[in-house]
Amino acid sequence: MLFAMVLPWITYHQLAGRGVHGAPALLLVSAWPALEVGLYFALHHRVDEFGMLIFAALLLAAAAAAAGGGRWMGVRADAAFTGLVGVAFAVSPAFGRPLTFWFGRRFAADGSAAAARWNGLWLRSAAFRAVQYRLTAAWGAGCLVEAGVMAVLPPRLPRGEADAASLAGPAVVAAAVVAYTAWTGRAFAASGQTPAAPSSAPTA
Repeated sequence: MLFAMVLPWITYHQLAGRGVHGAPALLLVSAWPALEVGLYFALHHRVDEFGMLIFAALLLAAAAAAAGGGRWMGVRADAAFTGLVGVAFAVSPAFGRPLTFWFGRRFAADGSAAAARWNGLWLRSAAFRAVQYRLTAAWGAGCLVEAGVMAVLPPRLPRGEADAASLAGPAVVAAAVVAYTAWTGRAFAASGQTPAAPSSAPTA
């Protein structure tokens, strides 16, 4: 999360504050997730799906910004990036498994035994698959709604209000989808449909 989300966000706004916008700024901040993917591969000998998504989205946003003649500025570039992430969530089920499955395996089941259990849930539990599809739809819809609002609203506001909106909008949407994700996960666990952990899995 530090290399894929926090540092790119901070770096982009630092660059924008110094007059670096659009494609150059997006290319520079993409170095953070690229570094994270490289370090993760060196340590674990497998690719971090989350870092790759962020890296690819930043490169796509930079390419679109360059194609647009540098017209993406400030919150509009942020909106474009958020929209690309939303599109990635929306189309991911067409490629076999939705993104929330991969992110869940990465963050909630990081480890060989836990990851194998996560894979088994996908294969054996229709309820688990339904939860992943719902979560992916929620994250995709949240990102796309936020991107639409941030692309249209801030340019119509005074500078101070636009800055406040660009900070508040992502925070509100992120809080909403994170809360929904946590509630959905607890409801699934409480339903008793989660198989017991294998005996080789570490216990708390």
